[in-house]
Amino acid sequence: MPMKSRKPSDQGVRALLFFLAFCAAVPTFAWDVNGDAPGADFHAFHRRFSSDAYHYPRHGAAPLGLTGFDVFVDVAVDRGFDDEPFAGTVIDGSLSGGFLSVARVGVRKGLPGGFDLGVAYGQTLGGDVKLASADLQWAIIKGGVLSPALSVRVTGTETLSPRAYDLRQYGAELLFSKGFTVLTPFVGAGIVSSRGKLDGSLQSLRETDTQGIAYAGITLNLLLPKITVEVEKAEVVQASVRVGIGL
Repeated sequence: MPMKSRKPSDQGVRALLFFLAFCAAVPTFAWDVNGDAPGADFHAFHRRFSSDAYHYPRHGAAPLGLTGFDVFVDVAVDRGFDDEPFAGTVIDGSLSGGFLSVARVGVRKGLPGGFDLGVAYGQTLGGDVKLASADLQWAIIKGGVLSPALSVRVTGTETLSPRAYDLRQYGAELLFSKGFTVLTPFVGAGIVSSRGKLDGSLQSLRETDTQGIAYAGITLNLLLPKITVEVEKAEVVQASVRVGIGL
């Protein structure tokens, strides 16, 4: 009896589930944020962490279209985070692998008029900070075979069930890309405002920080999946990888 072949979409979902299982294998809460950290160290931590945790696009500027969608998982890594002086006072425990990693799973859906709407859930790997993010993107120039695409994008992120550290963040960007048969390179820049709150048994601190961001990346458009590598610059330079499926 002939065996039934698996649909490509089934294989893509299995790949995403495997990636999520890999992320979940990192020890839960190997570190958390110390609510009674010194004020100067909290200021440095908040500025660095909020830039690392920003909800970058990791995709091009062309709209998905009314029937288009994208389901993805990604991870961003800041390798120098644990070397900062604040790590010894603000972080209780040890960062997994000695660096800060923020992983997200999310979905984007095309809407009428060149709009795309996205939502994502994120978590620091091994840490106690959980993030909910949303973004809305509008294509000023939709792009085509010969022309590039240009979009404006707004984002929002906040912590879920915060313990000691609470983050609320809003950003706005311009995103430019040019699609080719297999590759889509893109660049973008914007500004982000991050409000942080630290609540401990002895103190309650507040910080608001505004900074510019810039990024560049490339998406490999395979039949299944799509793989994106992005380099991101805010407080420091970090790298991210995204794996997605969709139309």
